[in-house]
Amino acid sequence: MDEEPERAKRWEGGYERTWEVLKEDESGSLKATVEEILFQSKRKRVIESHGQVRLGMMRHLHVVIDCSRSMEDQDLKPNRLTSTLKLLETFVDEYFDQNPISQLGLITTKNKRAEKLTDLAEIQKKILVCTVLTRETGGSYHVILDESHFKELLMLHVKPPPASSSSECSLIRMGFPQHTIASLTDQDAKPSFSMSHLDSSSAPGLSLGGYFCPQCHAKYTELPVECKVCGLTLVSAPHLARSFHHLFPLQAFIESPVEEFQEDRFCQACQGELKDKSIFTCPSCRSVFCVECDLFIHDLLHCCPCCIHSQSAP
Repeated sequence: MDEEPERAKRWEGGYERTWEVLKEDESGSLKATVEEILFQSKRKRVIESHGQVRLGMMRHLHVVIDCSRSMEDQDLKPNRLTSTLKLLETFVDEYFDQNPISQLGLITTKNKRAEKLTDLAEIQKKILVCTVLTRETGGSYHVILDESHFKELLMLHVKPPPASSSSECSLIRMGFPQHTIASLTDQDAKPSFSMSHLDSSSAPGLSLGGYFCPQCHAKYTELPVECKVCGLTLVSAPHLARSFHHLFPLQAFIESPVEEFQEDRFCQACQGELKDKSIFTCPSCRSVFCVECDLFIHDLLHCCPCCIHSQSAP
């Protein structure tokens, strides 16, 4: 008696009957279908962005990294650990660039132990522990399919998630110190150490300038930082501005067929010819963009360049 075929894993569901998605055109080519799939994946991040929701801006995010022997598997090239570290380099830079007033911690698991959190045992218990941790802390737990899916899941944590409706709003006192440098001719100027380098053996020495806490006048060399003396959060206005776009994200541009656009078919951003089948129009200034510039504006600029130009023009 033939054995019954093994039931596919749940995470393999995305690969079931994939041939049904592909459709040939009149010439028998699959190019149009492949381009449509790539196009929809590019637009997914813009469409799913949160708008006008309360977000947790000051975040404390911990990333748990598996450092066991299973990370030597080569299903990700060259292996899981190397691929993870490369993606984490990009993720950390992007996370702090868009969340400068948040904090990020890295936790490694090895030899059935996770420092400061929990002990890990067999593989079934590892999955259970991760599931419970993410459920209790309001996080998410996924199993990656490939390198691109791994990067997509990791980058989802760059944007702050919507705050829980049960969480209370809290006001946080912040200070906005200005960088000051004492003149060498000032007789009252005295060099001093920075509070942020007291615990470092390779820290710079005495200096005349820095950021001084407006409450206790402790000196720091960079922002943002929490004052070690009085506990006041010290930030600069650009730090809040970079986090502010999460609260009021740029509206998704209106997608329309390129045939309906009767004017010169050129992107207002890159000045390239609009060759794609769809164009994207800003709902405020009615400027037209290609799909690549649409993604660049929503992912990096967070504001329409044509709207900014029209506002600054006399």
